[in-house]
Amino acid sequence: MAEADDPRFDLIVAGASVGANLDDAIARGRILRLADGGLTLASPEPRRTAENGDGEGVDLGDGFLHRRGDFRPHCGFLNGLLFHHAYRQTQVPFGCRTCFKIKIETHTLRQLMATRAIAEDTPYSTKSGSEADLPTNACRYATYLYFSGLDAARRAFPELRRRIDDHPDLGTGIQMVIKRGCSNFERKCGPSDQYRFDPRQEALEDALHRRWVKTPRSGRNPDTTRAMTLLALVAIAYRIGDPTYLDFTGGRPLHTPLVSYPPEEPAPVMTPG
Repeated sequence: MAEADDPRFDLIVAGASVGANLDDAIARGRILRLADGGLTLASPEPRRTAENGDGEGVDLGDGFLHRRGDFRPHCGFLNGLLFHHAYRQTQVPFGCRTCFKIKIETHTLRQLMATRAIAEDTPYSTKSGSEADLPTNACRYATYLYFSGLDAARRAFPELRRRIDDHPDLGTGIQMVIKRGCSNFERKCGPSDQYRFDPRQEALEDALHRRWVKTPRSGRNPDTTRAMTLLALVAIAYRIGDPTYLDFTGGRPLHTPLVSYPPEEPAPVMTPG
């Protein structure tokens, strides 16, 4: 049955029903409808890869170091299937309405890892990584902590702020903000304090979530991924001129410095006699 024929998906978004939007994404090969009726992304969100010692590509996921805590939304489903395809980037998912994050922006890899240690010493879900390659983000490194509700983020903020301020590698110059949901929502749908939700979204999203099939990541070893992600962060730090990557290489440069030459031949040294 075509999704457009399902009355649960008759909510009009971006000039068409959600069902019609899904059918269009299926026709274009962006979503796969499985034999049992399940739905999955044909191509997951862009991944990062790095070569291991054998020259094989290792899936780094989104390039962040993750730790799952007491709250973490199903971002692949909410941002991938719903926002991009069902809602065609014009409606924030109902399931994202209570998602808030504390974002801690850092300038060096040393600071990122110090912030990561503080964040992971909490009950919250976290991710830490580089945003230097993201064209829509202006910071070098960031750590995120996830919360269900603005009040929860506000309660956690003062203690995190104190620990950041007191850390010898961090301090009061480190920026911390509370933000709502994913940044791409605000860029497409406007200020997050003005989001509006249709009550019908809740049942619609529940129905779709029951059919959601997460794209498997075959052969992905979490320990290998974490190690390779750290190596990728070292490579990014080297590329953007952040010398604190040496903290994680035992002080050895990632690449041998190249020979450089003076623009003019040095004057001969005159010796007596």
